[in-house]
Amino acid sequence: MMNNPPTIAPTQAAPMFRPRFDIGAQRIDCGREPDVATHDAADRFASWPLLDYSACEPTEDQAAINRWLAAADLRDRDILHVGTGNSSVARLLAGKVRGIVSVTVAHNEWQHGNALGLPQYSVHLLNKHSDDFARRFAPASFDCILDNNLASFACCQRHLERYFETLVSLLRPEGFILTHWLGMQWTLDVGVDDVEPVWQLDAGKLRAIASAYGLAVERQDELFFLRRARTPASGAAKP
Repeated sequence: MMNNPPTIAPTQAAPMFRPRFDIGAQRIDCGREPDVATHDAADRFASWPLLDYSACEPTEDQAAINRWLAAADLRDRDILHVGTGNSSVARLLAGKVRGIVSVTVAHNEWQHGNALGLPQYSVHLLNKHSDDFARRFAPASFDCILDNNLASFACCQRHLERYFETLVSLLRPEGFILTHWLGMQWTLDVGVDDVEPVWQLDAGKLRAIASAYGLAVERQDELFFLRRARTPASGAAKP
């Protein structure tokens, strides 16, 4: 009796990536999954702290964000800080908000933050462009997301878009993303794994990206807030 060969189910090709916006990027898909080691070569090549700011004072843009946070009423809010640094945000807000979560690719920042023992503060070792980050937290987990380098480490458009999709999914309905002009203008440029200059964001580019995800941009001096865009009807209904 002749055995029939096993039936092999046809494989489905991965869906073609179709960019949601166009600001002139040439590297659409870098072809590799980002992880915490993605920028290690550039970090070793750089002559200044590129990834690890655990022992540094906050940068000028982070300090400006911190000043805004210090004056804001964030009681009962959950905060996501992308780029842990020396945990200045957590040290500023611990005990004043409901919870603070931070992510970093720098092992020293991760260790330093967790060693502080601050209440309701957790630090995660993650690349923000990775699928692991996209799956780590439940949707609508945060009221405020801080990232002063939204596109500074963009390896390609596909992974930057995944990051923005994740940010939008993590925001609660009345939540916001906060960034700063100086961080928008900086991109990785040390001679190793450099980021395309197109990811140096200005207000126009930021609005083009934000609008692709239903977000509106509000500028306050050098701070930029991204919130869900309101329809005229919903805007009129708000007291």
